[in-house]
Amino acid sequence: MIAMTLLDETPPGSLAILSLDVAQFYYHEARLLDERRYDEWIGLFTSESTYWAPVRVTREGEPDRMKPGELALFDDDYGTLELRVASLSAKSAWAEIPPSRTRRFITNVTATESEVEGQVFATSNFLTFRSRLEATEHTFVGMREDILVRDGASWHILERKILLDHNTFTSDNISVLF
Repeated sequence: MIAMTLLDETPPGSLAILSLDVAQFYYHEARLLDERRYDEWIGLFTSESTYWAPVRVTREGEPDRMKPGELALFDDDYGTLELRVASLSAKSAWAEIPPSRTRRFITNVTATESEVEGQVFATSNFLTFRSRLEATEHTFVGMREDILVRDGASWHILERKILLDHNTFTSDNISVLF
């Protein structure tokens, strides 16, 4: 009842309502990925999308992430993201035979209006659990920084930066999507 009261007292268009709306979008996205509905997931991106994960480094007194154009775990545009989805969907995707079981948890969603008309800056934390074969398990933890655009009643991802909290990976591959 407290949450309902808070929402009832929040003016329309406020940041709280915006963050709740974006959170619902993220929950839907996580479900698409967990259910391996990659063709629907790629539809959440614009044709101008970027999708990248800069390498994290540990240097005293320095930023802990690489800048755009520097070393990245992956740095995709929409075309290469489509190829990534196509390879995950293929019956011969060696990294995913048999397919991994995944579960994504999305938390700490915040959204603010961008200075650019029609765009929203959103952040979220994630935990992605993946199990493979009989006894292989991996957990990926981090945050995402997105620029979202509204297309009618739905959101689309224009830019996604994935900041994994790992410095090293025990996984043999990173064939999951964030």
